[in-house]
Amino acid sequence: LRLSMSIGNSERLQADLLDQRCDVAIAANVQKDPRIHSFSFRQDHLIPFVDRNHAWARRRRIRLEDLTGMRLILREPASTTRQCFDAAVAAAGIQIGEVLEIGSREAIREAVAMGLGIGIVAASEFGDDMRLKALEFEGRIIGSTEFVACLNDRRSTPLVKAFLDIVREGIGE
Repeated sequence: LRLSMSIGNSERLQADLLDQRCDVAIAANVQKDPRIHSFSFRQDHLIPFVDRNHAWARRRRIRLEDLTGMRLILREPASTTRQCFDAAVAAAGIQIGEVLEIGSREAIREAVAMGLGIGIVAASEFGDDMRLKALEFEGRIIGSTEFVACLNDRRSTPLVKAFLDIVREGIGE
C-alpha cells in the first residue's frame, strides 16, 4: 500500500482521475462524466478572513457588499471557491477592488497574514492560524457541495472500495 495526496482545484483533480494519476478525489465540483462515479460528501461555505491587525478583526460578520472596492486575495478562476464567489458577487452587482490570484489556500493565508488583502476560502480550508481572523458573511450562504469521486471501472478494486466504504460510513450513508 502506497499513499500520496495531491492538492489542486476540482478541474485538475478530475483530470488526474481520468488520466489515472490518482484513484480517488475529493473535490467541490465534479463534472458529469459517465466514466466517473461520485457521491456527495459534505456541504461547505465560503468565509472571508483578515489579518489580526485589520480593522475588521473585531467583527464577527460582514455583508458581501462590504467587499466593494476592497483588495481581495482569491484562488485562480478555475477553482470552485473562486467560481462560487464570483457568481455571488455578480448576482449582488458588487464591484470588488484589486484581486491577487493565488493558486493555493496556504499561500492565500500567508498573503492575508502579511496584510496584503482580504482572503476568501471555504470554511473547511481555513485551518487554525492565530495571525488570522475568520469572519462570516451575513445573509445568503455562499456554498458548494464536495464530492468523493473515482473511476467507475476502479470503484470495486479492494483499496478504492475500502476507502469509499469508510467515507460512506463516516457520513452515515
